[in-house]
Amino acid sequence: MRTRGILLAATLMLAGCAASLNELLAAETAERQRSARAASRREESLRRQLEAMKSIERGILEREERMRTEAR
Repeated sequence: MRTRGILLAATLMLAGCAASLNELLAAETAERQRSARAASRREESLRRQLEAMKSIERGILEREERMRTEAR
């Protein structure tokens, strides 16, 4: 009878640990998802900035080319 009580107590303790572990994993998963979304937003912002800079560079190069051809 005593063994059954010990097993029941151990089972309840393990169930509590499993619940705590489940909560911890859920919190970590949510944090990783937030981080991934933030990284994705940063990446998209940097991509837009790079495209804008390339467009400016193309404009400068085209203007320089026009100035060279007009000088001839």
